[in-house]
Amino acid sequence: MKPRTGDADMSLLPSVRWPGPTHVDLPLEIPLGGVFLGVDRSGRPASIPAIQPRPVRIGVLGHPALAGALAYRLLGVGCQVAVLTADPRYWAALRGLVNTPALTWLDAPSNWPPSPGSAPGTYPGPQVLIVDYPTPPPLWIGELPWCTVLHVSSVAPESSEFWARTDAILLTESGFSGAVTRRWGHSDAALADDLREGEIALADRHGVVPLAFPRTP
Repeated sequence: MKPRTGDADMSLLPSVRWPGPTHVDLPLEIPLGGVFLGVDRSGRPASIPAIQPRPVRIGVLGHPALAGALAYRLLGVGCQVAVLTADPRYWAALRGLVNTPALTWLDAPSNWPPSPGSAPGTYPGPQVLIVDYPTPPPLWIGELPWCTVLHVSSVAPESSEFWARTDAILLTESGFSGAVTRRWGHSDAALADDLREGEIALADRHGVVPLAFPRTP
């Protein structure tokens, strides 16, 4: 049968064999949970990967008030947050404004993380412990998947196993470049001592990034 006048000659098109659905390999990458911190000096948003299917350790150096804002944001992304504090003054606002079973206050870390259902309001999911004691928490605390431990200190601890294994360090004020150098030896560690008004810095294995940190009311 000859093609009619005006019909396209399909024989000129290349032959294509489409694979079936079972032969298509499409890796699905699920991004790990992060907590939004602010924007860098180029205006790009930055987050700290605080929720992962492995233990996470984060150090916070400087004024402890930042820890309250971090706790607020961690609660907002679905974490169960426990606080072990040596100075309740810095947590008064959070304690007064946030009333949820996902936020608990500890007298000792021995009962953390809780077993699902072991206490009213506990549930399976990401667990976060925030400690502002002068002594860093031992490594065995939170050595479980989906567990994050933050140590908040106004002085950079030295010879600490916890701080030697931190995944990230948040600097709320200048003067802690030495702690960054001891942990990673970054050539840009001096940025930690060059923070502008309203900035914090995020240090991890990639380097040091100053950030404009919007304060949580």
